[in-house]
Amino acid sequence: MAISSLGYVRIAMRDPQQWADVGQNILGFQSVTAEDGSVRLRLDEAPFRYLIEQSDSEGFVATGWECSAETFAEIKDRLTESGAPLEEGTEVACAARAVQAYISTKDPSGNLVEIYHGRDAGDEFASPLGLNYIAGALGLGHAVLPAPDHAATSEFYREILGLGLSDILTLPAPMEGVPEMCIHFYHAGNPRHHSLALFNGPAPSGVVHLMTEMTSVDDVGACLDRVNEAGIPITASLGRHVNDGMVSFYFLAPGGIPMEVGFDGLQFDWTDFEPTNSTVGDHWGHAYNFPE
Repeated sequence: MAISSLGYVRIAMRDPQQWADVGQNILGFQSVTAEDGSVRLRLDEAPFRYLIEQSDSEGFVATGWECSAETFAEIKDRLTESGAPLEEGTEVACAARAVQAYISTKDPSGNLVEIYHGRDAGDEFASPLGLNYIAGALGLGHAVLPAPDHAATSEFYREILGLGLSDILTLPAPMEGVPEMCIHFYHAGNPRHHSLALFNGPAPSGVVHLMTEMTSVDDVGACLDRVNEAGIPITASLGRHVNDGMVSFYFLAPGGIPMEVGFDGLQFDWTDFEPTNSTVGDHWGHAYNFPE
């Protein structure tokens, strides 16, 4: 049995309200500030999808993966057998994540991974901008993580978490003296083309990018207008990806985290699916300008 979806992400900020402002006013997320100063951003009926924690440092902290109680026990056993570091969430930590139980570990590239079951029910969702998102059982969208130890990290997500390979994208080296770029795309137990991708290099913020999917191209275009009006840096122009068909653009969110806003991502029945190999990332557009 496999992970069902990417349930939440954790981000550290000196001032979590910076993410609250972008979440509400740019992305249309619902924002709730807790007594400890952390911010919970919602885009569906889940208690939150983005947990923005107050910290002396800034950047991406962790992915949180949802599964059944049975799958949770299986993954815990596999982690124990593999000798990977493993911590069980305390009652207080579980409450902060609105889950019944969770465990945490690090993948071979050092990314913090949390696996949980028993998500609390959230209140009715209402976007301050009147928007809706492709989320729910498909999870919050996707995360692309840095994976310098590419082979071992890919094996971890396949063999320990049970994610399925969707596509391998290989691109020429961006400059002389560095290896070609390779990204492995993985799906969870839902139709979204990928909930995770692993890039064979580092990322300054701890994440290559995060993606949220809107329900119309007009919503994406209006979001692009809001980003431009706010003077927020665009890190990739509007374009359409090859492997998942997503029409999207990217901008630089607080904490130096690139954010992809998309629409029209492909969904699959994985029963007879054969992983693909791509050598072109985009049908059109997506002129990239990611921070170094």
